[in-house]
Amino acid sequence: MRIIVRPFHSLASRVLRNVVAAAGAFAIVVGIFYCYHAYHKELGRVEALTTSFATGYVPMLTVGIWDIEAEAQQQVDLIASHPEIASARVAAATGMAVSAGEAVHGRGPDRRIAIHHPKNSDETLGELDIWYDQRYINQTIIESVVTSFLEFVLFALMVSLITYRIIFARLNKPLRAIADYSRQLTPGRRNPPLELERTRHRWEDEIDLMVEGFNTLRDGIARFSEERDQAIRALSEERDQLDERVRRRTEEVSNINAALEFLSRLSVKLIDVPTAGQSQAIRDALSESAERLGSTAGGIAVAPADGDWTWRYQWTGTRGELPDVEVLARAKWYPGWYVGAATWSQGDTICSVQMEGERYLLLFREPANRLYTPLEERLIRLLAEVLFKVIERWQRQRQLEKSQRELYRLSRTDPLTGLANRRYFKEVREQEGRRVQRSGEPISVLMIDVDYFKAYNDHYGHSGGDRCLVRLAEVFRQQCSRAGELSVRLGGEEFAILLPGIDPDDTRVLADRVRKAVFDLAIPHEGSPLGWVTVSIGCATWFGDFGAGSMDAVFDRIMRDADHALYRAKEGGRNRVEGAAPLTLIDG
Repeated sequence: MRIIVRPFHSLASRVLRNVVAAAGAFAIVVGIFYCYHAYHKELGRVEALTTSFATGYVPMLTVGIWDIEAEAQQQVDLIASHPEIASARVAAATGMAVSAGEAVHGRGPDRRIAIHHPKNSDETLGELDIWYDQRYINQTIIESVVTSFLEFVLFALMVSLITYRIIFARLNKPLRAIADYSRQLTPGRRNPPLELERTRHRWEDEIDLMVEGFNTLRDGIARFSEERDQAIRALSEERDQLDERVRRRTEEVSNINAALEFLSRLSVKLIDVPTAGQSQAIRDALSESAERLGSTAGGIAVAPADGDWTWRYQWTGTRGELPDVEVLARAKWYPGWYVGAATWSQGDTICSVQMEGERYLLLFREPANRLYTPLEERLIRLLAEVLFKVIERWQRQRQLEKSQRELYRLSRTDPLTGLANRRYFKEVREQEGRRVQRSGEPISVLMIDVDYFKAYNDHYGHSGGDRCLVRLAEVFRQQCSRAGELSVRLGGEEFAILLPGIDPDDTRVLADRVRKAVFDLAIPHEGSPLGWVTVSIGCATWFGDFGAGSMDAVFDRIMRDADHALYRAKEGGRNRVEGAAPLTLIDG
C-alpha cells in the first residue's frame, strides 16, 4: 500500500492568511466603493460650492455688471481663487466679458449660472461660466481615497495582528501543545494527563472541551489498557489453570479408571469366595484398599438396628489401630448413606448405611493431618457398596444354604422324631447295597413295631403318643450309631434300622439290645399286658450279589422277610425278636 505524506501547515498561519486575504479583498471592495463615494461626494461639494456662488457672488456680479466693472472682475477673481475652480468667466449682455483663472480648452463650462437684473428677475444681464479644476478634484479624491484606504489597511493590519496574537495565544499554542502531546502518546503505557498553560476563565471553550475529551479518552484508554492487561493476565492464568485442571482431571480420570478396575476386579474376586475363605478375603480387600488410600487401618463393623456394634472384619497395619466399639456406640449416625469424617475423630473417614435391618460401617483410619478428597470419598462409597453388597450376598447365600440344608434335612428326616424318613432310607439303602455288593459283606434290616400303640394313643392321647415315639427314636439312634447304621421311621409306630456289614447273629444280638433298651425306659403303658411300652423286632440279612434282580427287588425282599419275622414276634407274645433265613441270591 502506498503511503502519501502530506506537508504540514499551521492552522493559525492558515487562519491568519485567510484573515489577511479576506481583509485585503474587503479593502479593495471598500476602496472601490469609497472612491465612488468620494468622487460623488467631491462633486457634490463642488456643486454645493457652485450653488453658493449663485447665492454669494452672483448678486455682487449683478452690481458689478450693472454699475462697476471692476467689482465684477473682483468677484470673478474671488470665484477663480477657489482651488476647485479652474476658470470663471462672466459674459454680460452688454458685451462685457470678465474672466479669471486658467484658460480651459476643449470643453465647455461645467456650470453656467444666469445673472438676472436686480430689479427685474425675468431680464438676464449675463451668464457666469465656471470650469472645474478636474486635476484638483481628482487629486483631492485620490488623496481622500488613499488616506481612507491606508487607514483601513492599517486598521486591517491591526485587526490581523490582534487576531494573530489571539489565535496564537488562544488557539495555535494550545493546538501545538495538543499536537506535541499526541505525538508523545505511547501505546501500552499510562501517559500523563494533558495540561495546557492557559489563563483560567470562568467559562469553557472548545480547547477546554478538547482537553477534557483528550483526558477522558486517555482515562478510557488507560482503563481499557488495564482491563486488557488484566484480561491477558487472567487469560494466561486461566490457560495455566486450564492446563492444570486438564492435568488434574486426566489424573482423576486415570485414578477413577484404576479405582473402577480395582472395584471390578475385587467384586469378581469376592463374589464366589467359599464360606471358609470369606473372612480372609475381606481382610485382604481391606488391606489392598487401605494401601491404595494411604490408610493405616480399615475395618467393617456391623450392628443390628437397635443393637451394639461389633467389628466383623478388621485389618490393621504395623502402626494402625481401630477405635473401640464403645466409641462407635457413642457416635452420631446419619440416616441412609453417609460418607465423610467421623464425628469422634478428624483422622477417620467412614461410610455408613443401614441395610436389611442392620447398620454397616466401613472405616479407614487416615495418617495424621491427611484428609480424603471428595473423589476419594466417592471411591470409598463405591468400595463400601461393593463390600456391603458382597457381605449381604454372602449372608443371603448362607441363609439360602442353611434353608437348603434345612429343606434337605426335612426332606430326609421325620419331622416328629428327627429320624430318617422312608425317602432317605431308600437312598441310603441303595448306596449301602452297592457298597456291600462290592465288598461282599452282609447287610441287615430291623423292622420294629411298638406293641399295643393304638391302645397307648387311646389312653394317653396323640400328644402322649408323640412323646413316646420321640423317646423311642432317641433309643434307636443311641443303640445304632455306628457308621452306616441308619434308624428310620417308616410311619406311625413302625420303624426300621439299616445295619450294613453285620451278620445274622450279630444282628439278632443288636436287635435284642434295642428291645431291652426300650423296655428299660419303663414308659408306663396301661393298655399293655406287660405294663410298659415294648417293641417287637423282625430281622433279615442278605449275602451275595443281586444276580439277575435289581437293588429295589433285593431290598423289597429283605423288608418283606423282616416284616414276616416281625409278625412272628408279635404272634409269639410281643416284646421279642424274630429273625428270617439269610438270603444269598435273588433270581429275576
